This record gives sequence, C-alpha cells and structure tokens, in this order.
Amino acid sequence: MKPFIHLYTSPLETALLMENDEDRTAVLNIIALTSAKIEVGVLAYALMSNHIHLLLKCDERQGQCFYDALYKRLARYLTAKGKAGSVRNMTCGITPITTLRQFRDELAYIIRNPFVVREDINLLSYRWCSGYLYFNSLLPKAAGTHPSKIHYRARRKITHSSAEEIPETFRIEGNLILPESFVDYSLVEALFGTARQFLYWTFKNVEAQVQVAQGYGERPMLSDDELFVLSRDMCESMYRTRQPKDLSVVQKKEFAARLRQQYHASNGQLARLTTLDQFLVNELYPLTAKR
Repeated sequence: MKPFIHLYTSPLETALLMENDEDRTAVLNIIALTSAKIEVGVLAYALMSNHIHLLLKCDERQGQCFYDALYKRLARYLTAKGKAGSVRNMTCGITPITTLRQFRDELAYIIRNPFVVREDINLLSYRWCSGYLYFNSLLPKAAGTHPSKIHYRARRKITHSSAEEIPETFRIEGNLILPESFVDYSLVEALFGTARQFLYWTFKNVEAQVQVAQGYGERPMLSDDELFVLSRDMCESMYRTRQPKDLSVVQKKEFAARLRQQYHASNGQLARLTTLDQFLVNELYPLTAKR
C-alpha cells in the first residue's frame, strides 16, 4: 500500500469550529490550500460542526506537518471571527493505513460521519463531505472558474491572505474552491474498483464501521435497518432463531442488553427490535428514556 493516513481532530466539547456554510467554505478552502502547500493528497473529507476527518495520501510525518499548518490557518481565521477559543483545545490524531481493506473501512467511516449524525443528509449529495465525488457520472468535469479570472478582492476572501496564490489546477465557484479540483477522487475509485463495491462498503459493511468507531473510542450510530441486520445474526447466534419476537421476555431483556452494550442502541430501537414494550424498556434504561 502507498502511504495513506486518516487524520482527525478531537471533537470540541464547548465550542464549534463551523457554525454555518460560510465557516464550512472557509475551512474547506483552508484544507485545499494547505494540502497544496504541504504537497499532500486529499482523498476524503468530512466537515462536522466541531471536528474534521480527512483521508490523506502521505506518511505520518507529512501528516503532522499538514496538521500544524492547518491548525495555524484555522486559528487565524477563527481569531479574525472573534472565536479564538474555538480552536485552542483542538488536537489531532493520525492513523496509518496499511492495507486495502483498512483504506476502504476508514474512507467509508469518514464519509458516513455526517450521515449517521444527521437524518436530513444524503451523503451522496452533501458538499461538506466528499461522498458525492466518487463514481458520480453527473459530476461536472469542467465546472468552476480558473483562478486567473478571480478578482483580487475575491481571491483575498478565498485565501484569507493578501499574498497567497491559488494553484492553477483549482477551480472556484463563488467563494469556494471546488472539492472536485483538489480531492483525488479518481484514486479512490481505482482502490474500490466499482461503484457497487463502494456502495457496499459504505452502506452494507456495517460491522466494519462499528469496529472502526469503537477503535476511535466513539459510539457507533446505526439506523434501524442496519441494526436489524446485525440483530438477526446475533439472535441466531445466541438463541438459534432469527426472530427476536419469538424469544421469551427474559431472553428479550438479555438480547436488549447485548444490543445496547455492543451497538449503543437507543431505547426506541431496543423496543422496536426486541418487540418489548416501550414502557418496559424505559424502566430498564431510565437515563436514556425520552421525556
């Protein structure tokens, strides 16, 4: 495998990195310009309100150099916005990627982040995550404006600098450096092979996503459909039936406890998957019952 890393920032607990699309535009531009300056390849990104995920083509040393430069630029931007405290406690983690399977798992985890946090997001059409770039036959191939045609004031607003040039290969739309002009989505497509493989890894390979999330000390967030697939296999392994509704009440409680422990299922999901009464589930787990 070529040197790849998953670089991620620690989620901020009491502040936001990005409050709106103006902030997200600025941060994405900063990522693009920093990658060009440090000469690392960006293969995937996900911008969350309080943290960032990136899959980069570089080694750990280059990744740390990239982060140091990124941090300085973010700090300048946020300070100018009167939000210096937002970035002060941010730290970075770097995970080396050594196998093709890990590459696919990490990339799928990155682009699933907004999808699992917000119910209104389609990760295949959400600009602040790179999921829409891969295997997209409708992606414009010649969109955006060449940097040479951008007026000085507009260029300064994009770079947040009076001197920095925008690379010739980048294209601009409004104040945004278009992700398709700096994300190496063609390499990602080559490493997945087919659109079907990409979609399988993103939406169907749920167990791998659970393992990746747990590896980062995070709670896996799964939809009812994803939990349903996993729960049927678990039920068969534990009780030799794929139908949780056929279990006794004692077995359903035991099964619910396992689902909660392994997949952090919500009270509502536990009631729906085990067919236990919602009131009973809330009695079992009162701290997470919806009031």
